[in-house]
Amino acid sequence: MPLHHWKTLSRKTILNHPRMHIVEDIVELPDGTVTDYVRSAPEKAHAVAVIALNDKNEILLQKEYSYPPDKVLWQLPGGGMREGEDIIEAANRELSEECGLHARSCTVIGSFYLNNRRSDMKQYIVACTDFTEKPGQRDAEEFIENIWVPINNLEAMVRNGELENVNLLAGLYMWQCMKDRT
Repeated sequence: MPLHHWKTLSRKTILNHPRMHIVEDIVELPDGTVTDYVRSAPEKAHAVAVIALNDKNEILLQKEYSYPPDKVLWQLPGGGMREGEDIIEAANRELSEECGLHARSCTVIGSFYLNNRRSDMKQYIVACTDFTEKPGQRDAEEFIENIWVPINNLEAMVRNGELENVNLLAGLYMWQCMKDRT
């Protein structure tokens, strides 16, 4: 069967919370079947993750407690973009809020969908270097430990199962594939 777009017939809000907006769409599938589909509401803003690299051949990773899996996980600095915010501005705002840094040099190296079956939200990956100190306002729910990790340690961390966060793994892989171009 050829691939075709689904037709949205109606949408209703299931949950509207500052951190999560869930809708139920009634959709018509390519074969004419009508069904309901629960998803995140269409996004007006996306997310950014930062590959922060210093002149010591280190990458800035973070450790933060993640409530749903009840674990401390490694992650990249980053977070949600504000509506209309430039990708580089968002990367520097997140660096300031979470790490107290501002990057003088930033390059968007790509993006991916965070959960394409339930959301249209994209995660942009931004490589940043050449930092100055610039503390920003922290998010009240974030308790983060920032750690500069030698780049040569990353492969062993992946092999040993230390890195379990899909956004971190996807961002590192994208950076690895693109680093000669940035």
